[in-house]
Amino acid sequence: MTPYRESQFRKLADPPTLAMINEWDSVSNNVFARPIEIVVDDRRNNPRIPPIQGEINLAYPIAIKQEVVLGVWVESFPNLELQTVAHEIGHWILKLRGFRGMLCQPRDIPREGIFNDVASHRPLYVLQKSTGYDPQDEVDSRCDHDIKLCSQRGAIDEKFSALYFADDLLNGSYKKRRQLKWALRKKHPNTLRYVDRILQVASEHDLLNPEQNIAFRKMLVKELKLAGTWSEQDDIKRTKELIKKAEGKVP
Repeated sequence: MTPYRESQFRKLADPPTLAMINEWDSVSNNVFARPIEIVVDDRRNNPRIPPIQGEINLAYPIAIKQEVVLGVWVESFPNLELQTVAHEIGHWILKLRGFRGMLCQPRDIPREGIFNDVASHRPLYVLQKSTGYDPQDEVDSRCDHDIKLCSQRGAIDEKFSALYFADDLLNGSYKKRRQLKWALRKKHPNTLRYVDRILQVASEHDLLNPEQNIAFRKMLVKELKLAGTWSEQDDIKRTKELIKKAEGKVP
């Protein structure tokens, strides 16, 4: 199955997803002096994504011949989950609005995703609501999954699991947050201590502000003493360099 080009994807999209595509075209045109086309493909066709069990969805700019596009790599393909695609596009709209993520050396894409999501999901959900889609049911559904997951005893990676659960506790409904905290307290009290620290640091920052948001991420690296070397990522600069290289303007 060949990838969906933006013109094809637009024919499949519902109004909120179309609104997200239009916002991407607008913001990319403002930043790069041209709209960057969206291309949607199966994540299994991307050799940079590790073949692990579990769901992976992500997006980043890539060069196809002499054209830079926003590649959106999804788990469900070709039968797309529209809001998943819109969600990944939304992450990049935020990047072009000044929100910056962090990368770790040595690279570990799944862990980087978990780390950055806890900071980016709150502003992303605000963006989704502005397009006409309310993500609360989706967030609470993930909470239900995680309540079941953490209700099982067993060894887990406490720091990164804490980031994953903290994401739910920052964005889930009141009822779901109470249920998840109860499950953590009963089965994984050590992980809950990390979760509580993450939530405390989050409460000290305005996650809707790009500068406060990156400050929150940097503080988390220190507070959790995360392994590896973490650095701020300037995705706008990297994408501009990619465009110049693709167009043959950089040797």
